[in-house]
Amino acid sequence: MKTSNLFLVMARLLTLLLLPAFAATTLAQGLNPEAVALTKTYQTAYNKGDRPTLMTLFADNVGWVNPDGSVTPGTKADVEADYVRDFGETAGSYMDFTVVSTEGKPDGKVKIGTTVSGYDFVRKTGVKLNPTAGTYEMLIGKVGGQWKISQVKWSMNMVGLEMRDLMKRFQDAFNREEAATLKTMFTADAVRTATDGTTTKGAAIIDFYTQGFVDADVTNVVSLANVSPQFDGSVIFTGIYRLTGRSAKGDRIVREGAYSNTAVKENGQWKISRNTQSKLIKAMVCHKVADYAAWKKGFDLFYNERMLAGELSAEVSTLADDPNMVCIISEWASPDAPKAFFARPDLAETMRKDGVIGKPTMLIMSKK
Repeated sequence: MKTSNLFLVMARLLTLLLLPAFAATTLAQGLNPEAVALTKTYQTAYNKGDRPTLMTLFADNVGWVNPDGSVTPGTKADVEADYVRDFGETAGSYMDFTVVSTEGKPDGKVKIGTTVSGYDFVRKTGVKLNPTAGTYEMLIGKVGGQWKISQVKWSMNMVGLEMRDLMKRFQDAFNREEAATLKTMFTADAVRTATDGTTTKGAAIIDFYTQGFVDADVTNVVSLANVSPQFDGSVIFTGIYRLTGRSAKGDRIVREGAYSNTAVKENGQWKISRNTQSKLIKAMVCHKVADYAAWKKGFDLFYNERMLAGELSAEVSTLADDPNMVCIISEWASPDAPKAFFARPDLAETMRKDGVIGKPTMLIMSKK
């Protein structure tokens, strides 16, 4: 998801704009039902990928409020370009908006405070990627009798957004086979550690990619699982990469693995200083539940705990003839991480509260 297109639209009653300023301030303490309803309309259109409807909600000129308070001018065309990227054929974005405040302004505009959470997803499988959350503040006004978004101020986990941007830029440069661009994304003393433990340093990393582009024509799909800022100012971000394509000899290539990158800032730009790759470990857990909906709610609430334990992704399925028999296939960077997670004393109690019946079957698998 691009940050500039994470917007929402809502309306205030026309009578609110006609009230004295003190009355508008008083009424703004409660949420306007019409505003909440329009927020839901925006959310529904976004999650359906309904770009034509979304574009009716923006003014011709849109301003983006920067963290320092300055405003960068933009256009409706800029917004639509972001939607085109978001509503791709292979991946999409999903968002939940909540209106937390509405405030009428003296000039007739309305300022809206919201919170938002969401994620990207793979359309074919439904697998969720790149979770994100934050707050948004919109300024809307009437244009031709309709409410239009004219200004947006957002505040999110900036480090998470920056790491996602770094990851996506790496993916794009790799898939375009642009070794020169990749070079700008690594520090001069960067270290790359392959799955077999061999290391490549500095300029040799770019030589490795350059030779790889000659040896094969592959597409790299990179997902971001977790972002962990460090006390020294660096950031560790982890995820999964999947390569598909053909070698120069015509042999089919299908390869996947886990990565852990350390990023540092140089002259205001994030660069990768450490890239460690490892085999992708899959864990399968199967168990009976008393009620799937109740269990799934608890499973989702435990999301952060699973991510912090090192889970990179998780896919939930049920048996075709038994909707309360659940199987979860999760992906990890090492076999030790799921073993430690499944051994946690609080996990058994959490599963019991969520309605798990009997002892789960757990398998940890390494692809050969």
